Amino acid sequence: LELTPYVLAWWVNEVLHDSSAAHRMSLFFHQFLAVDAASGTSMQFFDYLSLLRWGSLGNYKTLVTKMVTDNCMLKYLNNDENFAQNPNENFAREFFELFTIGRGAPAGPGDYTTFTEDDVVQAARVLSGVNHAQRQANIDPDTTIPTGKAYPQSHDFDPKIFSPRFGGATISAPTNDAAGMTAELQSFVDLVFAQPETGKNFCRRLYH
Repeated sequence: LELTPYVLAWWVNEVLHDSSAAHRMSLFFHQFLAVDAASGTSMQFFDYLSLLRWGSLGNYKTLVTKMVTDNCMLKYLNNDENFAQNPNENFAREFFELFTIGRGAPAGPGDYTTFTEDDVVQAARVLSGVNHAQRQANIDPDTTIPTGKAYPQSHDFDPKIFSPRFGGATISAPTNDAAGMTAELQSFVDLVFAQPETGKNFCRRLYH
């Protein structure tokens, strides 16, 4: 793991002043839920570190869902450039490879055993229209941390049909608004976490 000076200073401070498991798990999560300090303002980077700490001893599935709207993560993985009419697949790809299920052994063209290139396309559509919000203008009520938000005018509301790797599941937003986007995102996260390989991938990382 290559640490930026900002993260290294933060981690050393935690070592000196906090002997709990929380800061150790925060650093563990930073390995694959990573951003760099140039991904946002210094305060947005503080929010990112605060989110890691908030989720460090909680439900990993919830933490991953919250990361989708983190302002630094949106910039770092280019989801601030993901619109219905001009999709960007970078965030979707890393959501599979780094955040959750991992990339399995190649099983054919565009098929990585755990997910396919078609799934990346569909996931990018689910994640479209999520973008930055001014700090303090949008506060997550669960974490009390500033966050990005859903912009329905930039979201692809057509049904998303996933490959046989995900049982051919179809995900649709129940309504064409921000609440519908949130429900659709949750359905997508539930689908990915329902795959046994997602849990196995996380456990392998933890043991490693």
